[in-house]
Amino acid sequence: MRKVEIKDSNGKKTFVEVSEEVYAVLQEESKEKERQRNEKRRHFDTRELSDYIIHQKRVAENLEDYCINREQLKEIQKVVGTCTKTQQRRFYLNRICGYSYTEIARIEGCNLISVRESVLTVLKKLKK
Repeated sequence: MRKVEIKDSNGKKTFVEVSEEVYAVLQEESKEKERQRNEKRRHFDTRELSDYIIHQKRVAENLEDYCINREQLKEIQKVVGTCTKTQQRRFYLNRICGYSYTEIARIEGCNLISVRESVLTVLKKLKK
């Protein structure tokens, strides 16, 4: 028998005992999730930042608001374009896709601090 940590319906973590067979299935599932994450990473790495940004038509109250929004998006793209490809990718994964710094570090095989610094560098440039 092995103990594994699971979340109940409220999200609270608890430990339960499972058989060796069930444990092996859970381990294989965990490995499969990691393989899928790695596949996602390989997919992201081959694109440029401009390919990541989804251009959506925004419903504006009037044409002036729409034009202002488009100009702001162009400015953001211009600033982010001055960053390194690594900074752009990490910024996109964190701010657009919602990956945590830890997840990005695991995907890229680097440390957490370098990921955080990359994202914060882009944010500082955007705030200027």
